Amino acid sequence: MCFGGVCCRGHLLLLVLFFGLCVGSISGQQVIQRGAFGKPVQVLDDTRQWTTPLLVGTDKDVEIYIPDLSNSEWLKLNYRDFFDRGYYTISMFTFYRTPAACRRNQIAWGLGDKAHLDACIDIRYRVRTAKVVPQEKSITLLSAAMVLENGEVDQTTIENRQAFRFWNQLDADTRAAVEKTNDLVNTQMKRYDDRMQNAR
Repeated sequence: MCFGGVCCRGHLLLLVLFFGLCVGSISGQQVIQRGAFGKPVQVLDDTRQWTTPLLVGTDKDVEIYIPDLSNSEWLKLNYRDFFDRGYYTISMFTFYRTPAACRRNQIAWGLGDKAHLDACIDIRYRVRTAKVVPQEKSITLLSAAMVLENGEVDQTTIENRQAFRFWNQLDADTRAAVEKTNDLVNTQMKRYDDRMQNAR
């Protein structure tokens, strides 16, 4: 998988592992540990570590979370891409407060048949992995899947088609979540870079 001539083999491998698509994988990869009222209390990040999620967006129907960006393994994974190539890869977790919010998301993805809409009774979350390019204010969806109430990926809903958007093409809630995420990434990357420079 390449973007603008930059190949992301490491991130492709992580996506494969993250969504449990490798040969002989265990069906139902857990990516969320749920707490009170179904809210995520732990999420699996791109380095396959459990972290406390950070709330970056909310409205009456959904809450959007990302992994803890202070995790040194996540920073190490994205460090060279961020400073040398101008992008980073992040996972985002959407918590559906109602089945109606899930159904709207399914329809938006072209999955408006009865089976997919009925499945929203058991679906509480959506996980997406995306490449963010801050300089051009763009985001490319790399993979997405619905997550069942028990926090396991619904293997039948895994989407690997890429979707490119500029931030101003996103809905207001998602755009606000991406902008907040980017501010957090910038802060954590600067701190991590300072530590790396001081260690030399």
